[in-house]
Amino acid sequence: MRAVDGVDLVARAGHVHVLLGSNGAGKSSTMLASCGGVRPAGGRVLLDGADITGRPAWRVVRAGMVLVPEGRRIVAPLTVEENLLLGGYPNRSAARRSQTLAEVYEMFPVLATRRTAPGGLLSGGEQQMLAFGRALMADPRVVLLDEPSMGLAPIMVDTVMAAVRAIADRGIAVAMVEQNATALEIADEASVLDRGRVVLTGRAAELAGDPRLERAFLGVGT
Repeated sequence: MRAVDGVDLVARAGHVHVLLGSNGAGKSSTMLASCGGVRPAGGRVLLDGADITGRPAWRVVRAGMVLVPEGRRIVAPLTVEENLLLGGYPNRSAARRSQTLAEVYEMFPVLATRRTAPGGLLSGGEQQMLAFGRALMADPRVVLLDEPSMGLAPIMVDTVMAAVRAIADRGIAVAMVEQNATALEIADEASVLDRGRVVLTGRAAELAGDPRLERAFLGVGT
C-alpha cells in the first residue's frame, strides 16, 4: 500500500507550513520520509538544494533538519536539562551548545525553573516545550513537528501554537502536521492531505475560510 503519493511541500525559513488531514491521510508518513525515519520508494527530499533523500535520521539531523515526533518521546527518567543536552549532541561546538541552552531557557522559562526535575514529571504542555527545546538544541534550519497539540488540554493548545510561531520567528523553517485546524491561525502556508495526496494548498489565511476544508475536515455544511 502506498501511504504517500506525489506530495509536494515547501518549508521556507521563518515560515510555518501546516499539513492538515484526518487519521490515515499520510501526514506522519510524510514527516518520517522527510527526516530519514523511513526510506521513501520514490521522490526527493531537498534541504537548501542538497538531496538528502534516504539518508539515515542521524545524518539528516547533522544536515540541519530535526523531527519533534508525535507523543513528544522525551526520556522520562532524565532531568529536563539532560534531555536538552541529548538534543544538543549533534552540535559539536561546546560554546554553541551552552549558548543555545541559554536561548532555550529564555524562550521557555518553565524549563529553566524545572531544569533538575525528571522529564516524566512535567505536564503534557511542559513536555511539549521540552521536546521543542530539545530540537532547537541541534541548531536546526528546519524543524518538523508531528501533531504537537495531540493529547493536550485546550488551554495548552494556544500556548503550544504560540511556541511554534516563536520557533519560526527565529528564522527556522517549520513544517507541522496537525489535525487541529486552529493551527491555521499561526501558519503562513497550508496543505490538506487526503489518502496520501495533497488535495488543497495555499495561504493559510485563505484556506481557513475555504468551504472544502470545512466540509472535508471540520464536518461543517455536510
